Amino acid sequence: MDVSVCIPVFNSDVKKLVTALAEQIALNQLSAEIVVLDDASSIEMESQNRTALQELNHTRYFSLPKNVGRSAIRNRFIDLATGDFLLFIDGDSEIINPNFLENYTKTLSSSPIDLLYGGSVYSEDAPQANYFLRWKYSWIRESKSAQERSITPYGFKTNNFIIKKSVFSSFPFDERIQGYGHEDTLFGFILCKNKIVLNHVENPVLNSCLDTNDIFLSKTEEAIKNLWYIHKNIATEMDFVENVRLLKAYYRLKNRGLLPLLKLSNYLLGKYNKRLLLSGRFTIRMFDFFKLSMLLKQASTQDK
Repeated sequence: MDVSVCIPVFNSDVKKLVTALAEQIALNQLSAEIVVLDDASSIEMESQNRTALQELNHTRYFSLPKNVGRSAIRNRFIDLATGDFLLFIDGDSEIINPNFLENYTKTLSSSPIDLLYGGSVYSEDAPQANYFLRWKYSWIRESKSAQERSITPYGFKTNNFIIKKSVFSSFPFDERIQGYGHEDTLFGFILCKNKIVLNHVENPVLNSCLDTNDIFLSKTEEAIKNLWYIHKNIATEMDFVENVRLLKAYYRLKNRGLLPLLKLSNYLLGKYNKRLLLSGRFTIRMFDFFKLSMLLKQASTQDK
């Protein structure tokens, strides 16, 4: 069984990540390669990564002349990778388990699985207030054990999953999804509809790079635009709604005639709530309110 570790990169220093993976391949004599694809990073970062990786064994480095985005760049690995399985890891991740690659290969060898998701975690140490929003949300909502993730198995993230190349070729990411967010939500939904065998394993990577509060809020707004676009134009089934917490909450309020109350609440409290989120002094419920209000705004805008 051959494995291609696929690392999409945009303005991230990947030397530490790729070095750790190359060392594991050599130490365990694994049948694996590392393929790094740069999505038109800055000239300085692209040059830095290319120079740092050129002497590493089992590693190939490519770069794109123009940024193609989170969905399209992952699909490019179908042509670049030679392995039977593709292991996707984000370029800003950190390997925290010395048996990381071996855990995947042993699990795949023991049973017929189309896709394995290893999960991701964040540092237990709280960051400065300016980075607190991303850290707290991810620590509470995304840093989950394999058992917790298995409750809703197809609601995974694009970081740290391994999939049969033949399956990925049949069900690639939808390149109509531009910008940041929810390409993974749609991907999971498509896999679920097509009954792709997916299991969760305790094999996380560390998300070592945090966005500032203002950047994370901007990314959240962009993700909500994507979510509404997907819902209205691609995955229009109510099954999709039932698989997305935010859409379920929105339609629950709509069916009960409570959207005007949400709109009024956001008018009265929205700016204050956003200031608290930006300051790092917030509760997760406040962030949920922000996202629900943004979804209402997006729905109202597109439905005009």
